[in-house]
Amino acid sequence: MKSYVGDLSDANPVDDCPAKVSPADAVMAEKSGSSDERVLMILRRMIMDGALSASDKITEVGIASLLNVSRTPVRLALRTLEVEGLICKREGRGYDVVSFDFDDVSKAYEVRGVLEGLAARSLAQRGLSDDVDEILRQALGFTQDALTRLGDKCESGVELYLKGNKLFHETIMQECGNSFVPFTYNRLESLPLLKLGTLVFNHKSHDTEVQRLTIGHGQHLIVYDAIRKGDTARAEAMMREHSQATVTYSMLFSR
Repeated sequence: MKSYVGDLSDANPVDDCPAKVSPADAVMAEKSGSSDERVLMILRRMIMDGALSASDKITEVGIASLLNVSRTPVRLALRTLEVEGLICKREGRGYDVVSFDFDDVSKAYEVRGVLEGLAARSLAQRGLSDDVDEILRQALGFTQDALTRLGDKCESGVELYLKGNKLFHETIMQECGNSFVPFTYNRLESLPLLKLGTLVFNHKSHDTEVQRLTIGHGQHLIVYDAIRKGDTARAEAMMREHSQATVTYSMLFSR
């Protein structure tokens, strides 16, 4: 069992952390300061890529040493990964990576796509209030600005895209007018990668990932336009396609 664990009494906790993080991710994490969101995305990507596997033991000190960041953003990121179902608490200190089947994750995404599609359809049928319209416009502004920053190689764009992506998806789900849609979705969100707005970004393939996020932003625009115009069928179809993008597009663009 590999150990990504350090102890306060360790003379050199780095020795407990095999250098499996990519140079791009290491630089990105080091630049992040207190940003738990950036550390979170790196760890999430490492789990998806298998750099952190079900046989690995993880603690704050070990990951902080691995990424050369302080323990605070690591602590917050690990808590989020636990909520997302990607890691679980060990007896005593540390976490284990949860073993999961990507086929099962794909099936769960298919169900989430149905629910998000229904939410978009319901909101299109219900109509946008001024307040909800303003929130969705703000979310689109965040992702547009994020793509501009990423085009300039500014890593803060990843965090801003995550903010806009989460705001867009959560708003449509919560404001759709059918309380059974978010109620049913809540049964899924504890599964790996199923939380609304979850973003996976591979810093080793920056340009390819920016292309993928650009497509995602375009789909947001189409969904918003369909909802605003009351086009229920288009809103539902595009949101279903978009909802499954984390799995399907990640695999497509990694080829």
